[in-house]
Amino acid sequence: MVMRERVGSFFRVNRWLIVSLIALGAAVYLSTRYLDQILQASSSPSTPVAEATVVVARSAIPAYGTISAAEVSLERLPAADVPPGAMTSVSQVVGQWSNEAIQPGVPIVDSAVFSPKSANVLASRIQPGDMAVDVPLNASDVVDGLVEPGDNVSLFTTITEANNQQVTEDFLNNVKVLAVNGSFVPATTPTTGQNLTLILALPPQQIARLLFTQQKGPIEAVLDAPNATTVPPTPFGTLNWQKPVP
Repeated sequence: MVMRERVGSFFRVNRWLIVSLIALGAAVYLSTRYLDQILQASSSPSTPVAEATVVVARSAIPAYGTISAAEVSLERLPAADVPPGAMTSVSQVVGQWSNEAIQPGVPIVDSAVFSPKSANVLASRIQPGDMAVDVPLNASDVVDGLVEPGDNVSLFTTITEANNQQVTEDFLNNVKVLAVNGSFVPATTPTTGQNLTLILALPPQQIARLLFTQQKGPIEAVLDAPNATTVPPTPFGTLNWQKPVP
């Protein structure tokens, strides 16, 4: 009985000390667990960030210009920063045209470039030194309206000699038709019997003579055979209008 009272008296007198010791022990335990977790996290290998190799602009690329190899480079970026449609090869970009201004460091996406050969960009289809001209013709003057882009044609006209005798002559051979009625691809619907406007590319001197010939009389386009090797004659001019081509 005496022992029980002494124990009870001890706890009553030292209760705050006992509570403090319990709290201190709990704090030490929690601190030890926290340090263990930190050490485990620092010692475990970090999760690698996913990356992707994409084409980015090295310098500012203006809109509607041809992209050169010096303007782009390959860089590895976090996959989360790569936009949809990003180009992954320099060869996909060099030689293409930009349809918008591209700032340095920006990944180049497929919607920001286009191929002038497959788009309606006439200037990209003209050889250096040539010029494009349109030649509107009636169906009867253009193989019943059946000439298509990519065909080769020869142009004929009828001249009147000095003795008033009329002679039909071909004055241009193997001329590539770039487009018909503004399209670079064959029509999806039949053009039989329709008037056509042919777009041709010629040196400036031949264009001047073609326009002169159009003023003097009707022109007829005939379809050349594939791989034709006819030597183009000298076009008519103001000095030889009344002389047949030899």
